[in-house]
Amino acid sequence: MHVTITPTGASLGHASAQLLGNNIEAYENTVPALLSDRLRNSKFAGPENPQTGIADAWEPIGNTMSGLNCRLLPGMYLSGREAQVVHYYKQDGQAGIMQANLHLADGEEFEIELWARAQHRPVQVSVELRLPGQTAPDASKAEMLVDLAHWHRRTCRIRSPGTSHAASLFIQIPGDSRIIIDQIHLRPVGEGHVSPAVAAALEGIPCPVLRFPGGCATCTYHWEHGVGPVHLRPVCDDPVFKYKMQYDFGTDEYLELCVARNIRPFITLNTTTATPEQAAAWAAYVRAWYQQRKLPIPAAYIMFGNENYGTWEIGHMTGAMYAAQLRDFVPLVRAAYPEARMLAIGEFESGGMRSDLITPWRSAVIEQAAGLFDLLVVTRYAGGPDNLPLPDTMARVVNNLADKQADLQRQADSIRDAKLNCHMGIVEWNYWTRASHNDHAGFFEPNDIRHCLYAAGYLNAFCRLGEILEVANFYSLFNTMGMVHVHDGQVVRSDLVRVFQLYADALPGEVLALEVAAPALTSKGKAVDANFIRRGHQLFGFLVNFSSTDSAAVELNGLGSISDAQGLTARAILEPVTALQPIIAGNRVTLPPMSLVRIICRA
Repeated sequence: MHVTITPTGASLGHASAQLLGNNIEAYENTVPALLSDRLRNSKFAGPENPQTGIADAWEPIGNTMSGLNCRLLPGMYLSGREAQVVHYYKQDGQAGIMQANLHLADGEEFEIELWARAQHRPVQVSVELRLPGQTAPDASKAEMLVDLAHWHRRTCRIRSPGTSHAASLFIQIPGDSRIIIDQIHLRPVGEGHVSPAVAAALEGIPCPVLRFPGGCATCTYHWEHGVGPVHLRPVCDDPVFKYKMQYDFGTDEYLELCVARNIRPFITLNTTTATPEQAAAWAAYVRAWYQQRKLPIPAAYIMFGNENYGTWEIGHMTGAMYAAQLRDFVPLVRAAYPEARMLAIGEFESGGMRSDLITPWRSAVIEQAAGLFDLLVVTRYAGGPDNLPLPDTMARVVNNLADKQADLQRQADSIRDAKLNCHMGIVEWNYWTRASHNDHAGFFEPNDIRHCLYAAGYLNAFCRLGEILEVANFYSLFNTMGMVHVHDGQVVRSDLVRVFQLYADALPGEVLALEVAAPALTSKGKAVDANFIRRGHQLFGFLVNFSSTDSAAVELNGLGSISDAQGLTARAILEPVTALQPIIAGNRVTLPPMSLVRIICRA
């Protein structure tokens, strides 16, 4: 196909670098992945196994429990939930608990941290790391004396017995002993509380804004649990996703990450199971955190609630109820953090349990709470199944993008029509094809060209809104539908990272209005999308060919000659994405089917 791209001479405004923002959600498989700890359920959160009396992820050593009695005791805790009782009442021998399926690498040295207390008399605790079917070598064994009746910390060091994804940690006590354990951690020696893999994962990834603690989880997130000494932080029930809410990666760790990576903080407040006073206290804590370190106080984003217009949210309400909530929350939070930017939910309608209970949301917020917020923000997902024929798959991507472009324009128009002195934002976006909260794969979304092309098309749409779209956050950075997967200290990046990297050099920049003459792929959208951004003395072009069958010969009119071109392509979805060096000649470039190409032009 032949495509021509011509600038109209007009400017669409300046697109922000914050269009490359991201999310960390305090989801079940996210917080543990951010930590150095190799153990699951290291704080023994219940309920206990009714047959063994042991917390989930742990089990008794051996094939019987003769002489061994275990219980999870609520209230008998240090960190705020339950404590694991291990009582071996035989006179001789050893017994205890274990955790299997640990990932170890040969040569690794670990520190075991044990918070426990002895009852009746001191207890000598034996620890071992074993490979399947093998005994532990001497270097993989150690002992710790738990000799106090109050909670105290003991540590020891042991070496990995080899490389395995199925190693086991054994915790044993001698006969006639009783020990109460609050928590056990297994961390590589030299690693801090937060895994170095997290910092490594962020190396080279554009992330100017990072939202925390994410989306739906915020409805029950109590920030007070996530500050202070880590060993005192509780593991709580999560009534949203029916998992556990873990606070070992909390506000301090998040802000340290923001400072280390020059990230603008973005806090989502709990406005469902918290009070305005709690929200203001969190804002004050964040501001004071920067002050205490003599750091400049950032204009942090602070969002009130999440998707409270949706019936799936435990804090579901009407738009009028949300406006009343803003009137209660915003003044206190703004007084606590005057430099912050206040974000209000800007969805158009609030859902109902019946169709006749659907009520206006955005109009109610604008009419009843104007002046309380700096941005109106929404969540925007799209998706399609994996099993469509390839042309239909790409047609769905194009139609979704056309709908999203119209939706973005509708949002912008509503702000302008109401003459509001505010901007807009997208706080979560992604292309949803497979992920599910109960998919037993960690809420996994596949890595393929369809996601890359959707992301490029949506970023192009973001840019065309200019200054009115202030921030957009991909969902999410780590693990849950993430562009980066971190497990057991190992990092795997998706190709979406490469898409963001292509755009990073061009933002912030001035977006040019274009005329794109390209064949239609569907009744809603063209086969090729284009976006040109001027930054300094460089002109960046982002070209997306959505056709699954046809190459696109693209001719630029009045945009100069092409000095560089690179991109991504693949032959099919669910197949590896490969780097692309397209053919260029003067002001012409050829895009293969299903490809994203960034070009740099010179006058």
